[in-house]
Amino acid sequence: MKPKLTYFHTSSCPKCQDLKPFVKELEQLFEISYVNTHENELITEQNDIMWVPAFVLEDSTGKHKFEGATEIKEFLQKVIL
Repeated sequence: MKPKLTYFHTSSCPKCQDLKPFVKELEQLFEISYVNTHENELITEQNDIMWVPAFVLEDSTGKHKFEGATEIKEFLQKVIL
């Protein structure tokens, strides 16, 4: 079973739009859920998301949050490269 990755985004966020191709690539490694933070405020609040784009990774070691461009870039470098 693939680890679960939740991608928090908004349609008005330019960085979120730039990430779309990379998120599609991640579908090979993760079960991905897409959450528009404007449309799903409850899920956003439950995951304590303060910035978009953001990822929440749930794997065998627990739940890990990556928020903002710097953390997302570091995460992507680890899993794609």
